[in-house]
Amino acid sequence: MAPSNIDVTKTLGNNTHPKWWKDPGMRKLNFMIICVITAQMTYMSYPDASHIGLITTIIFVGGFIGSFPASPVADRYGRKMGMYIGSAFTLVGTIIQASAFGYAQFMVGRCLLGVGISFTCVAGPSMVAELAHPRQRGTVLDFFNTLWYVGAIVAAWGSFGSGHLSTSWCWRIPSLVQALPPIFLIAMLPFMPESPRWLLARGRSEEARAVLAEYHANGQMDDELVIYEIDEINTALAIEGRYAELGWNILWNTAANRKKMALTISVFVLCLWCGQGVISYYFSPLLTSLKVTGTNQQTGINGGMQIWNFIVSIAGALLADRIGRRALWMVSLIGMICSNIGITITSAVFDNQGGNAAAYCAILFLFLYNAGFNIACNPLAYSYPTEILPYSMRTKGLAAMVAIGQALLIVSQYANPVAIDNIGWKYWLFFLGMLVLFLAMVYFTYPETKGLTLEELARLYENDETVNIVEKMEGIEPEPEMVPVAVEKKE
Repeated sequence: MAPSNIDVTKTLGNNTHPKWWKDPGMRKLNFMIICVITAQMTYMSYPDASHIGLITTIIFVGGFIGSFPASPVADRYGRKMGMYIGSAFTLVGTIIQASAFGYAQFMVGRCLLGVGISFTCVAGPSMVAELAHPRQRGTVLDFFNTLWYVGAIVAAWGSFGSGHLSTSWCWRIPSLVQALPPIFLIAMLPFMPESPRWLLARGRSEEARAVLAEYHANGQMDDELVIYEIDEINTALAIEGRYAELGWNILWNTAANRKKMALTISVFVLCLWCGQGVISYYFSPLLTSLKVTGTNQQTGINGGMQIWNFIVSIAGALLADRIGRRALWMVSLIGMICSNIGITITSAVFDNQGGNAAAYCAILFLFLYNAGFNIACNPLAYSYPTEILPYSMRTKGLAAMVAIGQALLIVSQYANPVAIDNIGWKYWLFFLGMLVLFLAMVYFTYPETKGLTLEELARLYENDETVNIVEKMEGIEPEPEMVPVAVEKKE
């Protein structure tokens, strides 16, 4: 039974201003959330021909390794500790990479970067979702992955500026810039609150109430919304507590949990196999194949692409709570399907006939393809699974998603260049087929999460017992149980 998309929290009294920027508690809360989101600004760089191979893959290997301890750390020691460890790994990895004087040292730095990114990708979305005010949760969570492009912009234009240096500083400078987000986050974490849901799960109810009151009601402990949130979280934790001893088995122990995990993993498969990854990780070879070979041309186009991606991602993050997640997913996929067709046609024309017109039309469609991707796949890649997964599954589910995603990236790292070299523009036809399948998958299986609290979303796919417990909290009488009556068959 699916929950109703009616936001119950909007009917409750709440000691906050309708406009968050005029409310001291919400201003402080949103600043704290922005600090967490800066973790995603650590940029992994667009490899050029000299980077393709193990240098690029090793960061995904680190991400795969880091995803497994990330969940138990965030669950046992708190979301903040997960962010501390992730930031520390990222900072150390950056220093090792930027100071490298040999291939092995550079590789170790890249691997540690991957480990750190996995920790922040597991603890970060959980912390943002669990701290955010109910009326803002969807939007601020969508911004978690969006700020990745701030790092991309800095890296792209930093490379543009340092690319002409004849010394090793041409790559050391962009590498060092990656240290800024973890340094900032490590400095701010001591002043940030812990997740109230994690505090309640650890029996620290007074601390959780104080956090919710301070940031959701300007310190008013008896605020209606705060009382409702405490009761709702405790109820959800009581239900989920039945499976607390299952560990990782909780991800597949019930039909509902299996559905949630299948949906969670499908999001990353969609984002990684929609074709945009070919643009992201092989942008330079793609431009070279279109005879755009000048350093200034390539780095300039890449820098412009990152600004374009950031703008579209922000638009997607702001639209998610207006038109809903399902609609945004479908707009994204339809946009990529149309752009894919355009790239396929223009690339085929260029391959057969040449000419600047076809080449630049193909580049235009690359920008449109990225727009289709970033309107939904960027803001929803972490926010949608984080909403779908209940507290007891959240970090484990995100860790599994990150691990599978890193494994897929490792496979793609070797498959994509081989396919591009051997079949060229025809490779886009494979992704066209995948996009059509993904569109059908979203239309028929993706639920809407707009307007629902995390605890209401925990009821997704659950049985009537779980639904009735939560409905009683909301003052809704459950429907009487229907008792089957034997009907005598007529001969």
